[in-house]
Amino acid sequence: MTLQDALIAYRTYARAEGKSPKTIRWIMSSVTYFADFLSPDNQDIASISSNDLRRFIIALQGKHKFSNHPYNRPQQAKLSPQSIEAYARAIRAFFGFLHREGFIESNPMEKVKMPKVPEILVPTFSQKEIEKLLAQPDKHSNEGFRDYSILLTFYDTTVRLSELAELKAADIDHEQNLFKVMGKGKKERYVPFGRRVARALMKYQLKHRPEPVGTGNFWLRRDGQPLPAGRIEKLVSMYGKKAGFKRCYPHKLRHTSSVMYLRNGGDVFSLQSKLGHRNLVMTRRYSNLADSDVRDSHLRHSPGDRLHL
Repeated sequence: MTLQDALIAYRTYARAEGKSPKTIRWIMSSVTYFADFLSPDNQDIASISSNDLRRFIIALQGKHKFSNHPYNRPQQAKLSPQSIEAYARAIRAFFGFLHREGFIESNPMEKVKMPKVPEILVPTFSQKEIEKLLAQPDKHSNEGFRDYSILLTFYDTTVRLSELAELKAADIDHEQNLFKVMGKGKKERYVPFGRRVARALMKYQLKHRPEPVGTGNFWLRRDGQPLPAGRIEKLVSMYGKKAGFKRCYPHKLRHTSSVMYLRNGGDVFSLQSKLGHRNLVMTRRYSNLADSDVRDSHLRHSPGDRLHL
């Protein structure tokens, strides 16, 4: 069986298992890139070894950004460690599938150590920057109030872009201040929201939301059709530019909300539940960032350092 044949089988199995289209595209594009790297006589899945993946990783380390992109021009900068590690993880996951389904006797990629990725501080906004961002939409117009409510909901709840875009009106519990969202891996969870968001959601629904046209989605365009995730992302970026920010995107609001939650006294376990993380690894990154802010603040305002001794 060739890699291309195996990819066709993977796509069928992955769809049947309900894997997200994003995950399927990630695996298929990474393995296709790997197949293009291998020689034409090394396309049989049984002949591919762990050293082939190691050689691929080394080759990626010398690649420039967008060197294989169909639309963007190559850049001077090299591929980031995060991108290289993502390729390697996708290929290892693909061969894990081949092994589980009996297409190969063992997974040769299990022997390959994943490339190290430097730990980068999660980018966040300050409270003043959030307040400036929330001041940008025209709250007197229907669409402006909708956009204000979206920005506020992102910041208050830590929901993902896909979760907010697919939110149904029926999944908002106004009595208990809870959303029911569909997270990664088709896992439902309940996400709480605060009183300010509750007021904004109710006002949007009663005063500014158009009549839905054949949809249960909560966030709507002016014609009553669902507001797609791509449009929401562009709105967040647009208001960020109006506020004078170089980059503003939904996931940065999620990061900011997480750090602010911990700064305000929230605990890491309840944050994990809010975020929908399977484990505490990523959640602890927010905790570490919040702790470092406390240390920096102490160095600026240390009572001991202000003593005249």
